[in-house]
Amino acid sequence: MEGFLRTLLTFPAVPYTVLLGISFLYWVFVLLGVVAFDGDGALEGGVKAAGDALTGGVKAAGEAVSGGAKGAVESLKAAGSRGSTGDGLFSVLGFGKVPATISGSLLVFFGWVFSMFGSSWLGADAGLAAKAGVLFASLLLSLVATAAAVRPLGKAFHSAPPARRHHFIGKVCEVTSGRVDGAFGTAIVGDGGAGLNLHVVCEKANGLKKGDKALIVGFDDKTETWDVEPLDWLEPQELEALNDPERIGQVISMRMRTRG
Repeated sequence: MEGFLRTLLTFPAVPYTVLLGISFLYWVFVLLGVVAFDGDGALEGGVKAAGDALTGGVKAAGEAVSGGAKGAVESLKAAGSRGSTGDGLFSVLGFGKVPATISGSLLVFFGWVFSMFGSSWLGADAGLAAKAGVLFASLLLSLVATAAAVRPLGKAFHSAPPARRHHFIGKVCEVTSGRVDGAFGTAIVGDGGAGLNLHVVCEKANGLKKGDKALIVGFDDKTETWDVEPLDWLEPQELEALNDPERIGQVISMRMRTRG
C-alpha cells in the first residue's frame, strides 16, 4: 500500500492524479446537481486550475519535471477545448463526437492508469528523463485508448438537426381539424419522429377536412401559419413531381403563380 501511494503521489503519475481528482469531484457534483453538465468548458476550467497548481508544485523537483508536467497539462487542456470543435487530430480520433467533459475525463483516467503502470515498471530509482518519457508515453497511449472508448459513445450524443420551417414547404401534411380556411386549420407533418402539429390555412374555398392530405406551399412569418392546398388541386404531373425533391420547387412556384 505504501508503494502504491508513493507512486500515486510522485512524478510522473502525480499530474494525472491531481487531474483525476478534479475530474472525479466534477462528476460527483454533476450527480448531486451542484453543477450543470454543459458538455464543453467545465473540465477545461478544472484542468487549467490544476495546471497552475502543478506548475508551481513541481518546480521544486527541477525544470525538467516542470516542463514535463506543463506539457501534459497543456495537452489535456487542448483535448478539453478541441473536443467540442473537432479540429485536427482530435477530430480524426473522434473526440468531437462526444462532450469535451467526457473525452477529457477519459483522457485523464487512461493517462493516470498508464502512468501508474509505467512508474511501477521503472521503479523509484529511475531518472527524470525516464520518468518524463513515461509521462508523454502515457499521454500518447491515453489518446489511443480514449479514441477507442469514445467512438461507441458518439452515436448516443448524435442528434439530427431540428427541421427548419422552410424544410416543410413542399411536404404533404394530413389535416387534423374539421375544416381549413383562411384563418383556421391544423395538420400534422412527418418530421422523422411522432410528427409535428402545424397551424395551417388556405385562402381559397376548399373541401379539406380531417384525414385529407394537403400540400404545404408556403409559410407566413407574421402569423406563423403554413399555407396549404388540397392534393386534388394538383395536376397528375404535379403529383408525380412531388416524389422528386429536385422538382418540388417547380411545383410550388407554379401553384403560387396560378393563384387567383
